[in-house]
Amino acid sequence: MQLAAAKVVELEERIPFPASLSIPHPLRLMKEAEQQIVARYCVVCGRSGVPLEQHHIAGKANLPDTITLCKSCHGELTNIYQAKWIPWESDAERDPLECYFLGWSDIFHLLWQKTRHQYFYELSKNFALNARYQHES
Repeated sequence: MQLAAAKVVELEERIPFPASLSIPHPLRLMKEAEQQIVARYCVVCGRSGVPLEQHHIAGKANLPDTITLCKSCHGELTNIYQAKWIPWESDAERDPLECYFLGWSDIFHLLWQKTRHQYFYELSKNFALNARYQHES
């Protein structure tokens, strides 16, 4: 999480977090995911009063970190985004840190799709690049 947090702080030197949006700060999301805190609302679209589910950031087999999503956002992340990188042919192909960065990249990209705020687009791009770096090292 420390490496991911550093990437968020680095981005905020160029683009400030859009505090006017009702979305928790990415550092808060990461900390809550690491602690597996269950929210009472979808952390992507903000809906409450609907069925909520826990989404594994890096895939269930890699890390226990989860965030709370509504069924719609969870389905989108799992079936559209994660389907591009999970499952892979063998467990040795990707390490958990690579999957962690890919998972957050997907979440930030979905946040960008919902808000169209450049901050989330840049975070998504940055985390995808860091996943590639993890894969190559």
